Amino acid sequence: MRGSIARRLALMFALAAILITSTSAVLLRCSLKQSLETQMHNELTLRHSVLDPLLAKYESPAMWVVVHEKLDSLTPTDERVRYWVLSDNADYSYGGAMPDGLDRSKHADGFSIMEVPDQHCPMVLLSKTIPAMGSRPELRFIVGLDSTPFMGTLSTFTKTLILTSALGIALAALLGYWVSRFGLEPVRRLSNQANSLPPGDSKQRLDTEALPDELQELAVSFNGALARQEKAWCQLEGFNANVAHELRTPLTNLIGQTQVALAHERDLSELQDLLQSNLEELERMGTIVNDMLFLAGAESGQRATELSDVSLCEEASKTVEYLEPVLLDKQLNVVIQGDMRVRIDRRLFHRSLANLLQNAARYAAPASTITVSLVSNGLQAEVSVSNVGEPIDSVHLEHLFERFYRADAARARSDAHHGLGLSIVRAVASMHGGRVFARSAEGLNTFGFSLTSETLR
Repeated sequence: MRGSIARRLALMFALAAILITSTSAVLLRCSLKQSLETQMHNELTLRHSVLDPLLAKYESPAMWVVVHEKLDSLTPTDERVRYWVLSDNADYSYGGAMPDGLDRSKHADGFSIMEVPDQHCPMVLLSKTIPAMGSRPELRFIVGLDSTPFMGTLSTFTKTLILTSALGIALAALLGYWVSRFGLEPVRRLSNQANSLPPGDSKQRLDTEALPDELQELAVSFNGALARQEKAWCQLEGFNANVAHELRTPLTNLIGQTQVALAHERDLSELQDLLQSNLEELERMGTIVNDMLFLAGAESGQRATELSDVSLCEEASKTVEYLEPVLLDKQLNVVIQGDMRVRIDRRLFHRSLANLLQNAARYAAPASTITVSLVSNGLQAEVSVSNVGEPIDSVHLEHLFERFYRADAARARSDAHHGLGLSIVRAVASMHGGRVFARSAEGLNTFGFSLTSETLR
């Protein structure tokens, strides 16, 4: 949902104000209405308490003249209060027929409402029965009170409530918008700061010191994203430079050899040698491209899918047998220690182990022993290759699995290879949910990778 946060907050303030003011207004109106009803009931009760004893003590019609005069004197000219005495004997009746035309002589005692023609508000009645005494029959004494003044007060109060509530809601919305704009000022400053970052300087970061606590976490996360972007950019620049460097040599060889061959007439055997040399360079370039595509797939989260249940010792033996010519050239012996059954991609395992063995054979001391260890380490299976060789500085150990990384002091003659072997080992480990490791201690250099428990049986 798009839109201004300030307007959303102002709307929420207004909705909250509507809820609060409407609830308060309804409660106040109900309270006032109940208070007015109580006031009317109290007035009716008071008039009954004064007149009931008077009506009860007069028995004869002659005495009822005094009652009539008393009730006439108590009836105001605006007839806000009216009295009725209902009786089967006309001598004891007063007030005439009820305005609504209903016979209330048989109704129960208590409060009731009577609608009066030509009046907007009803009359509130309080009826009581006066027992018969002597010759006087039972009487029904009714006192009526016009509710118009009370309802007028309630109506005025209601209109005032509506007006003040509307003004309060409007004021709450305006104040909410202003408060939102003021409160979001740090967000605007942060946005302006982010927009002002120069595009060519990847080391620029947002200033988090002056930000409120709620925005510091966002700014820190944004700075973290910038740092990761900078790292990725540096890696991409290094990768491009390394790829260009690795491909430049075979391309230069191809161009130079071809130019030399075209400079003079050549016989068939010379052209065949040239084509053979060019083919080798092209195969090297193809190997680099294929390896880079493989690494790109692994880094994008690709997982090993062609899994099979194998014995690591048997698969390691097959890899050693495949590399036997390379090992014999330096009179190297390979010892395999340990075994376990694991669900792996057999082809990828052979490729990673072959890279580790080739790396060990390249830098191992002549006529030494290379050890392949297959160890179960808790929930992981570790595959490592150790060889006797020159020690490797700890500064280089954590970088040796990076693409095209060269530690010349520790890895002599690395220019003969394109520097992706150990990177492929890391990719294979990642595709199997594992990791890589490298150690150099006591004359032994160890490189390996692990498989997580998801791949263990």
